[in-house]
Amino acid sequence: MKQVIRFLEIIRKKKRKSAILPIIAEAGYGKTHFYWVLRETISDAYVVYIPVPTNPNRVYSHFYFETIRAGGAPLLEYVSDALTQKYQKVEHAAVDFSGMGNIVVEGFFALKDPKQSKEALKWLTGFDIDEETAHFKRTIMDDEELAFAALKVILQVIDKPIIFFVDELESLFIALGPEAELQFLETLKKMHNEASNFIICLACLATLWDKILDLSSTAVQSRIEPPVVLKRFLKKDIRDYCTQMLQEFHQKFEILLSNQNPLWPLGKADIESAYAYSHGNPREAIKWLAGCIEERKGPLLKDLEKNQKSLTRLGRQIKALVAKTNDFGMGILYKHNGAFISLSAPEKRILITIPPLEILDEIFHRSYWKSLKSTVKKEEYDEIVLIGSFPKQEEELDFEVTQFTNDELETEFQEYIKHF
Repeated sequence: MKQVIRFLEIIRKKKRKSAILPIIAEAGYGKTHFYWVLRETISDAYVVYIPVPTNPNRVYSHFYFETIRAGGAPLLEYVSDALTQKYQKVEHAAVDFSGMGNIVVEGFFALKDPKQSKEALKWLTGFDIDEETAHFKRTIMDDEELAFAALKVILQVIDKPIIFFVDELESLFIALGPEAELQFLETLKKMHNEASNFIICLACLATLWDKILDLSSTAVQSRIEPPVVLKRFLKKDIRDYCTQMLQEFHQKFEILLSNQNPLWPLGKADIESAYAYSHGNPREAIKWLAGCIEERKGPLLKDLEKNQKSLTRLGRQIKALVAKTNDFGMGILYKHNGAFISLSAPEKRILITIPPLEILDEIFHRSYWKSLKSTVKKEEYDEIVLIGSFPKQEEELDFEVTQFTNDELETEFQEYIKHF
């Protein structure tokens, strides 16, 4: 990651036009995962996934197609707007975009013309817009030189560099032989020489990278940076990965961790087991941990379903009791696997809280009480009522509550409500 960021900085400062950076590792060591990390963490560049083309004679059209597919309509609109705003007319752009580039610029200008926009969009993307464009067969993707010119125009106009992530570089070598692989690399050399504002990441199996590089010409080798080598996971790496991965899991189940176990529902023993099973292979470690999570998710979902049914039943019961005894406005919010019921009258506001069932893991209860403590302001309510039993988190609240058990709803609680 540091190498990619370093080259982006160099390109942004115009010290280099482009870079070709190999990402090599053994099978299962996270080459494709590295792409997702780039996409999720780098905000000052566009990241485009490029499967290795099956035809080494169609490289630029393949890069162009994947770029357009990744960027979609916003990318086309951005380039079109930038060109028309800067040059006003196509002929003014001829100085900066000659030859094939000028033809491409004409296409982007045509996007702004209502009479030509449909055909221009078909020509730029290859997709039929409607029946009017179905007859229009030839597009940029049908001409390698045009596709290369279009790539150069896009790269010159856009506001950030593009990272082209070429996955499984070795597949051409395996499927079509070394000649196809070398032809592909020669094509990338031309792109490196003539275009700018990009990084090409070449993800390749470590066992084949040296062989591919040794067969390449000296000119190709001179344009390829020293590789980034993805290594085995250490136990710390597995733990860090889990901590990051489980954030979404915790959000889904509305868990506020505070200083609790960030690996929940996993534990230290699971990290040890994943490391022993995988021997540090990231793919195998992730597979093991995913199995652990799935195994625990079943009972967890059953308990949460029981909890939700209980909350719904209690909410309906309280609503019926309040309707019998008083003319309160009422709102129910199911949050953090508990319920918050607000009762409001012209001169009175009551908050009724219903914590999760005791069958749920303690982490759910802690999340509920933490949420209650952080969001409820005592001065906003005349009374705060608890339905159910207090766990030990009662001591952590900085306001008093009136408590009723579930069995007291039809008796003491109903009498309590009558007083308002």
